[in-house]
Amino acid sequence: MKSILTVIVLALSTAAYSQDEALLQDPVTKPVLSQRCRELFKERADKIKVQQRLNGLLQRNEELLRKSPKAKSTVHARLNSTRVKIRNELYLTNLQVESMEETIVRSGCPGLSL
Repeated sequence: MKSILTVIVLALSTAAYSQDEALLQDPVTKPVLSQRCRELFKERADKIKVQQRLNGLLQRNEELLRKSPKAKSTVHARLNSTRVKIRNELYLTNLQVESMEETIVRSGCPGLSL
């Protein structure tokens, strides 16, 4: 009888201990937060891809400016205006990436390598 009672008490204490452990679990490892972190990292990765495309477009545009003949002023004007637009877009994208990184750090997501 004592052994049965001992087994029941041990089983109940183990169950209570595991519930306490779940309550004390670090909020960083909770699935909801990690899912949010994954979403933030994915948005940042997408924005970095856009940033890299804009850098490529800017390089291509500047190469076209160097190679185009000086006599075609309309081509130069269009390429210059396109260069300004790409630079502005790149500047805004850089600001958005910085803002996303700050949001990731503020939300406590682990593993951000800048």
